Amino acid sequence: MTNAVDDRAALRRDGAVVVRGLLDDAWCAQLVEAIERCRRRPSVHYGRLSTAGQPVVDSDLFRWFDDPTIAELTHDSPLPVLAARLIGTAEVVLVEDQWFASEPLASTSSPWHQDEPYYNLDRPFVTIWITLDDVGAGSSLRVVERSHRAGTIYAPVEFSVEAATIGAAAATMEPVPDVDADPDRFDVRSWDLRAGDAIALDSRTLHATGNCVVDQAFRRISTRWAHAATRYVERGPHVATFWKLLPHGLRDGDLLACPTFPVIRPPIDG
Repeated sequence: MTNAVDDRAALRRDGAVVVRGLLDDAWCAQLVEAIERCRRRPSVHYGRLSTAGQPVVDSDLFRWFDDPTIAELTHDSPLPVLAARLIGTAEVVLVEDQWFASEPLASTSSPWHQDEPYYNLDRPFVTIWITLDDVGAGSSLRVVERSHRAGTIYAPVEFSVEAATIGAAAATMEPVPDVDADPDRFDVRSWDLRAGDAIALDSRTLHATGNCVVDQAFRRISTRWAHAATRYVERGPHVATFWKLLPHGLRDGDLLACPTFPVIRPPIDG
């Protein structure tokens, strides 16, 4: 793992940092198997992001609840160690795990968005995205560097080919800018990645997956981590659906940490 101080400084400066080799080949293989298990028994959070008749792109959330490999990843692996180092605390709150899987030749990409507006949290948090397959810069995660500094939280969009703004947010929040239509205005970065490499993001950073079609499966795990002092706040109807589906019992102003969003205290020596 790279230097924790440098990674934390890069995340604060640029809104994103690449961490090479976070997971080894054995971890990646185990997580690919876990995704296949989850696809065979999807949860209530499962969704297909691609249109009918197209190569499948799908996703599921909160599988640490029932899959032992994903639970080990989120509780006892290099992942929570990195999260704590990036946030700069001895313990962190696990907000969510999510996997994405794209079949060969799938062309559905995630739209430009920030993670921030989907979450009922009172402060920014960290997303750690890990590829489980080698992927070129044209298909991997793209980020607008330093976009977290702009001070704007954009309206959330649906993760579908239409990429429509969610509900009432269209009238109350600024729409996400068309990054691809104005490349000179935005500092877009992407990287060639090997399986096990990670990209950590500030929750306010604009990002999307690439548009290049690959002739192999492309699996990735995305997890979100909050400071232990984070509190639950009601943001409105445009947040992610899981807030209504989970039995967290939280009310406006409560500390986020609870059985649904557990505190993880990784070993100091990593």
